[in-house]
Amino acid sequence: MRSVSAESVAVLVVDCDQSLRESCASLLRSSGFDATVCDRGDDALRMIRNREFDIILVDLHMPRVSGLEVLEAARTANPDTIVIVMTESPTVESSVAALAAGAWDYLPKPFSATHFDVLVGRAAHAVVADRELRGRNRASLVAGPSLTPDIGLFGQSKALQDVIQLATRVAATDASVFITGESGTGKEIIAQYIHRHSRRSSRELVPVNCAAIPEALLESEMFGHVEGAFTGAVRSKRGLLEVADGSTLFLDELTELPLPTQAKLLRVLQDGVVRRVGSTKTDATVDVRFIAATNRDPIQSIEAGELRKGLHYRLRVVPIHIPPLRDRSEDVPILAQEFLKEFWTQHRDPDQPKASFGQDALDALSSAKWPGNVR
Repeated sequence: MRSVSAESVAVLVVDCDQSLRESCASLLRSSGFDATVCDRGDDALRMIRNREFDIILVDLHMPRVSGLEVLEAARTANPDTIVIVMTESPTVESSVAALAAGAWDYLPKPFSATHFDVLVGRAAHAVVADRELRGRNRASLVAGPSLTPDIGLFGQSKALQDVIQLATRVAATDASVFITGESGTGKEIIAQYIHRHSRRSSRELVPVNCAAIPEALLESEMFGHVEGAFTGAVRSKRGLLEVADGSTLFLDELTELPLPTQAKLLRVLQDGVVRRVGSTKTDATVDVRFIAATNRDPIQSIEAGELRKGLHYRLRVVPIHIPPLRDRSEDVPILAQEFLKEFWTQHRDPDQPKASFGQDALDALSSAKWPGNVR
């Protein structure tokens, strides 16, 4: 397992198969985890009510009380609990249902000890990192800063501070993030902030504007290609997924991604395997953290057949919605003063008296609708 304080991480394994749950418990205990097992969903519900678990691995299909019921109970009891569902016959529908209900990931049966080790190690790292982050920032999170110049967002509204606090908490984990909001609200700024405060910050964030790359080139840009894959492919080339190995990939305007490319991307999210265009083999296995964003309603995009439901739920482990500026008018005076200060510094002699807005001007700005938002 990865280097974490395993002894402080409590794990519950729920499965009807005695051999499997005992094997899982043995692997966990050998790595120092505090492991508990049970064979029925109703027993798991009682345990969850009486004790707090950091990670729960639960079989999706159990008699009487299903894995989804255990998942929902665990998330209700403690929203920070990481739940991994296990299933012998995974389907798109069952996987989507589990992820939509709040599962952190799913583990198809049968699985190897290595696969189990890596997945639980990632989950444990997220648990410990989240604890450390909450310990370091408890005071500041309770108070809530009125200005956040270090990330390029200024404001004192509760709506904006809630966004920043959630981004701060999720930054320390490897969880995928799905950011929604109108154009100009600051989705890329939040993505940059999450990356900069993550364990991957030593490497550059890799942004992909899914709407700006021509469809004919997009798959090659994302996955790379081998020599001779198409006219002009005179040499093999790494794609952006390989470039982002060990870092964060920011998929801006995700709903513009073609459906075939979405299906191929879902495979990478599931097992980290990258196959370049024109290749007949696995060319790379990558460790990428995903942040996606869109200015559209993702549910409407799913209903319109423009966004794969499985990809959406795989990416929205932590959803973050940035409200439009018209819904947080108390932030407008702060933004106005900051922009005035910035442009005054750029275009006026430093010896000139600094300008400021009068109250009438601030009132007028605050009452505007700002369809372009902060941009």
